[in-house]
Amino acid sequence: MYAALHVPAGDDCSHELRELAHEFSPAVEESSADTVTFSIAPLRKLMGSPHQIASEISRFGHARKLEANLAIASNPDTAILLARYFRGVTLVTPGEEQFRLAPIPLTALLAQKAQADPKLLETLEKWGLKTCGELAQLPEKGVAERLGPAGVFWRRLALGNVHRPLRIPPPPVSYEKRMQLDHPVQTLEPLLFLFGRVLGDLCQKLRTHSRAARLLHAHLELDDAKECRCKLEFPVPLDDSATLLKLLQLHLERHAPGGAVNAFTLQLEPVTPRRVQGGFFRPPAPAPDKLQVTLARIAGLVGKENVGTPVLLDTYRPDAFELVTPNVSAETAALNANADSKVDGTTLRLAIRLFRPALEARVRVAGAAPRKIIAPGVKGNVLQVAGPWKTSGEWWAPTAWNREEWDVALDDGALYRIYLEMRTHQWYVHGVYD
Repeated sequence: MYAALHVPAGDDCSHELRELAHEFSPAVEESSADTVTFSIAPLRKLMGSPHQIASEISRFGHARKLEANLAIASNPDTAILLARYFRGVTLVTPGEEQFRLAPIPLTALLAQKAQADPKLLETLEKWGLKTCGELAQLPEKGVAERLGPAGVFWRRLALGNVHRPLRIPPPPVSYEKRMQLDHPVQTLEPLLFLFGRVLGDLCQKLRTHSRAARLLHAHLELDDAKECRCKLEFPVPLDDSATLLKLLQLHLERHAPGGAVNAFTLQLEPVTPRRVQGGFFRPPAPAPDKLQVTLARIAGLVGKENVGTPVLLDTYRPDAFELVTPNVSAETAALNANADSKVDGTTLRLAIRLFRPALEARVRVAGAAPRKIIAPGVKGNVLQVAGPWKTSGEWWAPTAWNREEWDVALDDGALYRIYLEMRTHQWYVHGVYD
């Protein structure tokens, strides 16, 4: 047996309605902003018959000064329909649902979220049907042939014969834990032991709910009411406590808290775990968690600003790029796209290896074209030359450039890209073609 409470339109009593329902059951379905449904089967042994249960619910509602319709039926949908259509208290014994639902108009079925189709209602109205009783008299086989599964569901709803469990929303889950220390801790090693315990519990909760962490927030409470906050963002979602602990350790080694720690709070922001289908024809890539630890170690040595994935900038400046946090998911998608794409084997493609920084060179010029090049590791006479290509831009910024570029083939068999910086009249070897 199920009970449904409905507040008539115009009354904003949703909070009081939920509180009244939770007085009788911990599992309450919020069917809409003005309707709640809960099971009264466990109350039979405590309060007696459905009439006595309805009396108790009405008494609690009167004490809260809540004017709501109450309906008790054998299934949730029937109780909801009766509570929305009939005022006061309505009790239906099993087997009488069809007769009590008969006068309810078909438009009331649209309020049921499951399989509500306005076009189906329009079809039924064209047939001359207006109430649930008229729909229930149609044969199920004919309804199935003409209206499909949605029509069969509406007919069963009009009969009061839809049995389903309550739609209970999952309780909110917090991936945050605070630990108060008995004594202030000044060194990192004992803190890591406590961090490991907390992260182990949080990661276990993540795996239980099929989630992973993309962000880790750490809040350290220090002496003299000071605090230290840090946020670690991971390129891919992680759920391994050992990896999270190692990343937090590497961060705190670079950014010491600056005092004794009295308490700390760790919080994980959950996201959907990363799932990638491997390929037979692609080289194996390192595990994302191990790659992230390795990058964190390198960042501790050379600086965070010097670690990342190069991304081209939206500019015409040659070799303009910046380093961003590696996105393993995007890289994997790009590899899959490249593996699936078809490449024409007759197309000749050249790759250039750039020198960073470019090699300073001495160039002998005949007329306007270079004839001989001398640079570190590069020396030879020019056999063929193409160019020049003059480029310039960003004159308003420190990154301004103005150069003449040439492609030259030397007598040693190599093909180089060189350029002349017009402002300083200095030659450079930019790269070598493979």
